[in-house]
Parts: sequence; structure tokens; C-alpha cells
Amino acid sequence: MEDHPLYSWWNFSRGWLIDSIAVLSPRMDGPTVTLNWPGKPNERPTARRHLFTPDAPPPGSWGNRLYHADNLPVLEHLAAEMPGAFDLVYIDPPFNTGRHFLLSGKLAGHAYSDRHENGLAGYLSQLYVRLALIHQLLSPRGTLYLHCDHRVSSHLRLILDEIFSPANLRAQVIWHYQSGGRKRSCWSNKHDVIWMYSRGEDFIFNLDAVGVRRGSIRRNHMKQRVGPDGTVSYTIRSNGKVYSYSEDDLLTPADVWTDISHLQQKDPERTGYATQKPQRLLERIILASSSPESLVADFYCGSGTTLVTAARLGRRWIGCDSSDSAIDICQQRLASGLFASDHTIYRPAT
Repeated sequence: MEDHPLYSWWNFSRGWLIDSIAVLSPRMDGPTVTLNWPGKPNERPTARRHLFTPDAPPPGSWGNRLYHADNLPVLEHLAAEMPGAFDLVYIDPPFNTGRHFLLSGKLAGHAYSDRHENGLAGYLSQLYVRLALIHQLLSPRGTLYLHCDHRVSSHLRLILDEIFSPANLRAQVIWHYQSGGRKRSCWSNKHDVIWMYSRGEDFIFNLDAVGVRRGSIRRNHMKQRVGPDGTVSYTIRSNGKVYSYSEDDLLTPADVWTDISHLQQKDPERTGYATQKPQRLLERIILASSSPESLVADFYCGSGTTLVTAARLGRRWIGCDSSDSAIDICQQRLASGLFASDHTIYRPAT
């Protein structure tokens, strides 16, 4: 251990110390960096049942669920009721902005608060226990997508490494967009980060559903060949071997997404709920990391984009939010349109 360095960073802006012990190892499954902060939970949360009304469907049957409740007891309850049942969990929690978010457009009122007791330390403690429970919910082939931004992405990466293992980090997706104003004093922040972690080594990824056709663009000085049947392919020689690729081969999309825009002010998809994400974003994630029989969840479901997209793609789903306005908007979206989705609302029993 004498050769293993100890790193400590002072966060002067908040006046408290973040300690992190880095044991350097060439193996991705070796010891990981541990992030510590004041008030960090000493133990992982445990699964335990809570009472919600109405009762859950009987064993062997299914009904989509929308929980109007704090997501912590919901996660504890589901971890006891159906551990390992979810092929995909997407969450878009608050970004620790310190702001209150309001509804817009024809709607008026409060959407949600992004202010946390004890600031960043309190925020991280909340996410830590919830992410540990989400890990219990994922199936052996399940995947978590955690949507965040530059404010907390580095902190959440270390927490996810601790809970899921660095070996199960599958992608850091950069969602780049053009909307909003521009800074004059520094580079403008025009991207979000979506961390993708799997439960294990074998995880669902459907290239056929999200792949991009290679097409006719030459890459890496490839030579073009036209077969007797007119099929176009490209070849390249490397280390004494010749590799051939067809124009019709599917390429895995890159991890920088520039082709999906933020919702514009007059976009018909907008609901007036703050920080609503576009269906195209969730469609790509759901198609890639779930199957038609999969169970999909969003425990910060907000305006319900994950839920309505999952319903449209034929997935089973569970959603949760504590905001009254979020549940109202979800209800409206899930009850309308071609892909209206039957579901039951669950609330804490009183």
C-alpha cells in the first residue's frame, strides 16, 4: 500500500473537505475511487415494504403504475416486492441548481424545487441511497441511465462507480443542444451528461433498433468495391488481414448526440413542465436498452416523457413523482393520443 497515493481536495467555495482514496490498478474491476462528504450514509438502504393504496396487482398479473409519492419509500418497497425485475431505469433528477422551477405556458404554479438541505452534501446523500436501491431493482441484463449536467456529473460518476463498479460503466453520453442563450464571459454550457451503467457484464443493447447505416462515406482510406450483384463494400488491410464492410452495415451511434434538439418554445410536445425532455431522446434510450417485454421505470418522471414513450413502444412501465403538477400532467398525457396507456395511481396509505 506504500505506493498507493492518497488524494484530498479542498472545496473552498463550500468550505468542506472531499476525501477520495484512489488505489491505482490496471484492472477495471479493482478497488475504486471512493467519494466522501459530510453526512454520507454509513450503510446501504434495505428493501422493505410500505403501504400504498390501492393494493398492487395480484402475483402473476400486471398493471402499469404511477406512484404519487416520494421515491425513497417507493424504491424500498419495489426492492422488496420485485428485486431484479427492471431491464431499464432512466432518471433525470434535479441538477442541484439551487432554484425553484415553475410551470410555464397555459399552466401556472410550482413544478418542483431543486434546493437541498445542506447543499451539495445533502443532494449527494439523497442520490446515494436512491441509486443503491435502483441497483437492486435492475435485472441481470438491466441498465441505468442517469441524466445530469456539469454541476454534479463528476460527483455522481464516483458514486455510480462505488455502487455499480467502474467495470460496469458502459457510456458517458453527451447530449449537445443549441437552445437557450449564450455566455459572453466564458464557454457556453450546451450539453448534458447521461451516465450509462449496467448491472452486469451481459446487458441489453439493440444495435438493430438504433444503428446508423454506414452509407457511402469512405473511412480510414478504405477502398471501394462493387460486387457482381451491384453491392457496394469497402475494404481495408490491417496487420495482414483484409476487412470488408458493406454500405448497409449498421454502425453503433457515437456517444455524442447532436441530432436531438431541446424542445423549442412552440414545440407541440411541450407541456409547460420545467426541464421536460423530448420523446426522441427517451425513444433512443428505450429502444437501445430494453425489449418489448421489458419493464421500464422512471423515478423522477416529471412530465411523463419516459412513461408515454415506453407505452408507445409497447413496454411495461412504472413511474414516480412527488409533485402534484407532475402527476396531473402525466395523467393528461397518458390518457390522450393514439398510445394512451392504462395504469393505476398509487399513493401512500394514510
